[in-house]
Amino acid sequence: MNGRLLTAVICGSAILGALLARGGLEEKSHKLTTISPRKMADSLHAVIAADRKAYAELIVQRLYAEEHRLPASENWREAHGLPVPAQMLHRAGQDIQKGGAEFSYTLRSLWPINENYGPQTQAEQTGLEYVAGHPGENYYTEELLGGRSYFTAVYADRATLPSCMECHNQHPRSPRRDFKLNDVMGAIVVRVPLEF
Repeated sequence: MNGRLLTAVICGSAILGALLARGGLEEKSHKLTTISPRKMADSLHAVIAADRKAYAELIVQRLYAEEHRLPASENWREAHGLPVPAQMLHRAGQDIQKGGAEFSYTLRSLWPINENYGPQTQAEQTGLEYVAGHPGENYYTEELLGGRSYFTAVYADRATLPSCMECHNQHPRSPRRDFKLNDVMGAIVVRVPLEF
């Protein structure tokens, strides 16, 4: 009798454990399908920043700055060269929007070479000023654009390579010419809709 009771307790424990584990998986599965707007924006920024860094380091820095094989220019088609990293980011952001993505991202600056890339909203202005004055911190807010609510995140964009700094410092239209390595040159602005 004791052997049967022990077997029943062990089997019951195993079944209960399996049911609890299954319930735990369902709960975790539910948690994985919900993500905060901030986490979403931070995750998108991580991918965008990694792609931007890879292009700047592996392509522009090597082929333009180190090997002098191709020019990096705003007029890259005419110069038969490379688009500057800002152009790559803008182009990717536009392509994502054309593809129907609900989120968006762009590059903005308090000192834009192209005036179209200065702050376009009060949230961008405030965010750019904040990340320029608070190294290592991001700026988060909500804004209403076109009747729709967005979570807006602003991430500092720094001069991480000599070629970034030199391009901005030497450009004839640059409103600022004293950038040093690791200075904040602008920001990546990521917007995630709060309503669908």
